[in-house]
Amino acid sequence: MENDLLLRENVRGNGYKLLAECYYLPDEKLIETLGRIKKSDGTVSSEISKNIPGMSEIEALRIDYAKLFLGPYKLLAPPYGSIYLEGNSRVMGDSAIDVRNRYLEAGLDVSGETKEAPDHITIELEFMCFLVFKEIEMIKNSNFESALDYLKKQKEFLDGHLGAWVSEFSDNIEKNAETEFYKNLSRATRSFIKKDTTELAKKFIDFSEVFK
Repeated sequence: MENDLLLRENVRGNGYKLLAECYYLPDEKLIETLGRIKKSDGTVSSEISKNIPGMSEIEALRIDYAKLFLGPYKLLAPPYGSIYLEGNSRVMGDSAIDVRNRYLEAGLDVSGETKEAPDHITIELEFMCFLVFKEIEMIKNSNFESALDYLKKQKEFLDGHLGAWVSEFSDNIEKNAETEFYKNLSRATRSFIKKDTTELAKKFIDFSEVFK
């Protein structure tokens, strides 16, 4: 039963990783990522693989990406949590400070790795991936108390941050994207995180049954 749990958690962690990579500025690496998605299982692959762009479409994706997430004018789908959670257009608000503190509390310092605000969609997705794989590491080491702690951190982060703003963010992408790829990515992001948020509470029961 423990092996089944580890398998499910690996799928979850990889789902967050693949989603994060899809929100990077499109280049050749995106095509490699999409190739991995096409071969994987789960909600992420089923939604995104409906429209896998080729290298010839990279320029169109970059234009769409810029309009949605970069500007230079009004962003059609701002990729920062604070904009949605605080009801204003200010990046690096109080919620972003809280996100950064959660990273530090979990032993992750991203300040030297990126110029983006800590509540950018890619960083929040990567943080969830980090937490899931730390949970897996603790299970493999039979440190079940720490595994439960990482599971708790995941639930709190989804409830208070990523899961609280990703639906509106995804709606903005789906409404404004010109490419099918980003429309499908928005649906995959919304459905994956909604499902994971719902199922996290049940995982505490699963842990109790596996490790009692």
